[in-house]
Order: sequence, then C-alpha cells, then structure tokens
Amino acid sequence: MIKRIRVVLAEDHHVVRSAFAALLSKEADIEVVGEVADTAVLLDTVAKLKPDVLILDAHMPGGKVITTARKLREEQPRVRVLVLSGYERNEYIVGLVRAGVAGYVLKHDSTEMLTQAVRAVARGEEWLSPRVADILMKAMRSYEDRPAAKLTGREVEVLKLMAQGRKNGEIAEDLVITTSTVKNHVRRIFRKLDVDTRVDAVLYAIEHELDRTSNASQQLP
Repeated sequence: MIKRIRVVLAEDHHVVRSAFAALLSKEADIEVVGEVADTAVLLDTVAKLKPDVLILDAHMPGGKVITTARKLREEQPRVRVLVLSGYERNEYIVGLVRAGVAGYVLKHDSTEMLTQAVRAVARGEEWLSPRVADILMKAMRSYEDRPAAKLTGREVEVLKLMAQGRKNGEIAEDLVITTSTVKNHVRRIFRKLDVDTRVDAVLYAIEHELDRTSNASQQLP
C-alpha cells in the first residue's frame, strides 16, 4: 500500500486553492488533508492536522508570512514548508528561505514541478525552481559583494524596527524621537547601504539577521 503524503494547502484565493487541490489529489501518493485561506488560523490547523507538507502562498491575509514560516519551523519542525508563489521579489525569496522553508516553487512553473517538489520536500530534501534558484544566487552575490555598512547604534535600532514592519511614526514613538529625526535616520541608512527603497533596506536587515529581535511581531508581508 502506498504511503500517501499528507498536504495542507494555504492559499487565500478560493479558485486557485481549489485548482491546486484538485491537481494534487489526482496523484496516487498525495492526499490534501486540509485547506487554509488565512494565516491567522494556519498554525492551529497545522498543529491539528499534522501534515507532512504545508504548501504556503507567500502573500496571504491574516499575518506576515515570513513570521508565520519561522513560527512553523519552531512549533512544528517535522512539517516541511513548500512555498508556492507568484512573487519573484528578492525579499520574499531570501526572507522565506532564511525562515527555514524547504522549497520555493512559482505558480507559473509546470504542474509536474509542483508535484516533484512536494515529493522531494516530503523526503527531507530541499527544492527550488530554476528561476528561484537564479534569483537567490544573484541576491546572495549582491550582498556578499557589498561592504559592511557602518551604521550607528541608533541607525541599527531604526533598521530593526523597519524590518519589523514599523512605519516612521511608529518608530518615532518607540524610540521617543520625532518623525523628522526618523526620516533623517532612514535617509542615512539608505545612503550607507547604497539602496533606494525601504524593501532593499529590510532585505539587508534580514540578510544580517537584524530582524531577529526578541520582541519582533512582524516581518515582511
């Protein structure tokens, strides 16, 4: 008798979720045991159903997916997380890989690639689609080649809060400084990191593990 791979599918779009569930259910060795549309109930669902593999959309309502992936790794280390996403942005890929996901497949990859990825991560292997692997390698080279930024202690504090999803006004409140001062810190951080956007600054924080603070409640979306 074939031992079936138990899968929970987390995807907020009903039509997309149903399509992937139908696709996976056609495989003799894969069984979809649960579906989730909101990360707010994801941890409880995984704890209850104890799947072998969680297929996780990289952008869902109800919470930050990178934070959720980290919590899953801590609370359910035996569950293998396979990201299924339409996003090819560096911060999602690097952030989720660092959070401990076992694989990352793009929604426009072939259906065969998805089923292969499910089987691979269920066996304890890791799986990246070719496009994701290419993006990850380029991101790693970019940050390896970049010299370490000489941020001040206050700039590091601001960057950590940025990586937790705080807006400028919230950072000002947390650090008991003015919003104008926060904006000045952010401009200096951008200049020192040689980046143009908040997303790139947060990616730097993730790469240097500045986002891993004891009171962090949020990460990238």
